Amino acid sequence: MPTVLSDVVFQDELRDYMQQPVIEQTNLFNSGILARNNEMNALLASPSNVFNIPFWLSLDSTIEPNYSNDVYEDIATPLAIATAEQTARAAYLNEGWATMNLVKNITNQDPLDFVAGQLVSYWQRQAQRRVIATAMGVYNNNVASNGSDMVVDAGGTITAEAIIRAKATMGDYTANALGAIAMHSAVFTQLSILNLIDFTPIGDQVPLNGRYQGMTVIIDDGLPVIAAATEGAPASYISIVFKGGAIGYAEEQPAGLDGLAVERVEARGNGGGVETLWSRRDMLVHPFGYKFLSATITGNTTETRPQSASWADLALATNWQRTVDRKQVPIAFIRSTAA
Repeated sequence: MPTVLSDVVFQDELRDYMQQPVIEQTNLFNSGILARNNEMNALLASPSNVFNIPFWLSLDSTIEPNYSNDVYEDIATPLAIATAEQTARAAYLNEGWATMNLVKNITNQDPLDFVAGQLVSYWQRQAQRRVIATAMGVYNNNVASNGSDMVVDAGGTITAEAIIRAKATMGDYTANALGAIAMHSAVFTQLSILNLIDFTPIGDQVPLNGRYQGMTVIIDDGLPVIAAATEGAPASYISIVFKGGAIGYAEEQPAGLDGLAVERVEARGNGGGVETLWSRRDMLVHPFGYKFLSATITGNTTETRPQSASWADLALATNWQRTVDRKQVPIAFIRSTAA
C-alpha cells in the first residue's frame, strides 16, 4: 500500500522529517567473507538462472611422484588434471515503495527521496540475509547428510575449546588464516563477560567488534536462534567461522533503466495520483564446494511461477549437496547457549 496522509505525523511547523536510524547492521556483508569476482557477474548476465560452475581441483600430493632414472625404456605416465563442479542459482529481486501525491503536496516532503537514499543499505541488508540463509542451508545439510562433520556442540555456553575444535574440523586447512567468526549478540556478550575479545590495534586498525583467536568478530542478530529459551533452558545459537572469500557473491542491476524505475498512475487517489519507486537487483550468493539442487523453490509464496529461492529455500538441507572434501569447505559451525 502507498504512503497516505494517515501514515504521516504532522507538525505545527514545517520542518524536514527526521529519519529513523537503521539498527540492522551490515557487518557480515562488509566483513570480507564474500568473494566478488567477474566470472559470477558474467553468469548473472547470461541467459539462465541456474549455473554450473566448474573449478580446478588442487594437485593431489598424496600420490608419490616419479623418480628419474637412466633406463631408456621406462616411460612415465602423467596424471590427469581434475575438475569438479558447483551449481548455483541466481535470485531476481525487486521492491517498490509508493506514495500518494497528495502527501507530497500537503507535507512538502517527498518520501521517495528518503527511499532513494536508503537503497544501497537496503540491498546490502537483503544480501546479508541471503548469506545467513545460505550458511544455515549448509549447516542443515551437514547435519542431515554429512554426520555434522562441520559442527561442534559446545554443550552449553560458548567456550574457547569449542571454537578451536570447530576450526579443527577443517584439518590442516586451519593453517591458512581464518578470516572471521560471526555470532549473535547474546554469544558475543558471553565472550565479553569472560574478557576474551581482543581489541589490541594491529597497524592502527581495530575491527569494530574486536578479534577472537585472531579472527575478526562479526555481531549479527540475524544469525538464527535454533532453539528458543524455555523455563529452565537457555536459547541455543549458531556461530559461524569463515575463511575470507568463503562465499561467492555477485550483484547486478538489470540492464538499461529497469534497475530503478518510477511508475506514475494519475487516476489513483481520485485523480490526485500515486507515484511508485521500483528498485531491482539480480543476486548470486554461493558457498564454495556446494551444489544448489533447486529441489524446492517457493519464492515469497505469492508468485504464480517462482523463479528465485527464498530465505527459507536457501536454508533447506535438501537444496544443498557438498561436492568436495570437508576440509576444503572454509566454513565451520559452533552450537552453543548463552547464560
